[in-house]
Amino acid sequence: MRSVYLFVALASFLIACWLPGCAPVSPPLPAEIPVGCVMAVSSAPAQGPNLIKAAQLAVNEINEKGGINGKTLLLVTQDEGPTAATALYAVHKLIDEQKVQVIIGCTTSEAVMNAGPYIKSKGVLLVSPSATSGSLSGQEWSGWTYRVCPSDSLQGGVAAQLIKDKGYKKVATLVQDTVYGRGIEETAREYLKGTTDIVISLRYDPAKLSYLSELNSIKDQQPECILHAGLYSDGAVIYEQALKSGMDNIPWIAVDGSYGMPLDKYLDAAKFMEKAVTGTAPVPDSNSNIYKSFALGYEKAYGIAPSVYCDTTYDGVYLIAAAMEKANAYNGNAIREALAVVGTGYPGVSGNITFDRSGERIAGLYGIWKVEMKGTQYQYVITGQSVNFLKPK
Repeated sequence: MRSVYLFVALASFLIACWLPGCAPVSPPLPAEIPVGCVMAVSSAPAQGPNLIKAAQLAVNEINEKGGINGKTLLLVTQDEGPTAATALYAVHKLIDEQKVQVIIGCTTSEAVMNAGPYIKSKGVLLVSPSATSGSLSGQEWSGWTYRVCPSDSLQGGVAAQLIKDKGYKKVATLVQDTVYGRGIEETAREYLKGTTDIVISLRYDPAKLSYLSELNSIKDQQPECILHAGLYSDGAVIYEQALKSGMDNIPWIAVDGSYGMPLDKYLDAAKFMEKAVTGTAPVPDSNSNIYKSFALGYEKAYGIAPSVYCDTTYDGVYLIAAAMEKANAYNGNAIREALAVVGTGYPGVSGNITFDRSGERIAGLYGIWKVEMKGTQYQYVITGQSVNFLKPK
């Protein structure tokens, strides 16, 4: 008779859970909470090894403060590799083998675009510190891929404003044929409409070994300025060839993909950049106490200063932790819903953070950079006052 009662009770419970409005119970936080990390271990356009350091620093600090509701974080890293396909493979391994519910990464917009549908299908949250393409918004999976870095819908506007401030009327665009490059070009073109003539617009394969054909086509159009959007791997080749082609007498406007190039490794590119290139890049408020504390902790832990996107990586891990603490559950959807709440007016080291419905940051602080010779070494220098750029409504 007892077994009958147990069967009836179990059946009643299952029927109740099938009724409309009965949500499945999210699994509780495990004693050791895995946070996936997809970054390029050996090299990356956005300085993968340094970003891993920033993520680990945040994890260490959170654990030292008592973890999340008494549970500790564990950073589980997979090598993103050099392409969007290898990044997707890394995401698969974290989700299928490590059973993670939340990931900090991927570093490139192309990688996030490739991983987005799979992320949504598995109900896992991805928080990227450096995927900037505006094309990532408006996708049917966008709400599962938050971006802590400001979007190219902001940076393209900053680059366009720089062009307008300089008074250039004839502009050539030379951009990667990727979601990143196309996004910068399309946004800048929109901001320049009615004030500037785009005399030639070229999109290139970032894996090419020579860009002399593109450079010669641009020279033929005699632009007053060249807008370039690429990563430093292809940018180094372009700048070296532009120097040899005598194109250092034309002003170039670059964006964050070129910022952070190891200048001591690419001396001809550095020489060209010193002569011709002015760039934009998202920057933290380096005068704020919260950033100073982060930078000091990073340098103390690793013996180097934090590089570009270290601040957004660090913020990303802290945002994930705050969302998990609020959700008190290890479930991608629960963490995602909590992130939408904690990610409103969040005081990060990269500045104040508020996300829109697509997981895109609505405002960003940008610095204008140049390359200068300091002593015997080329260095990046942020010039002038940073620009706070707000996404148009």
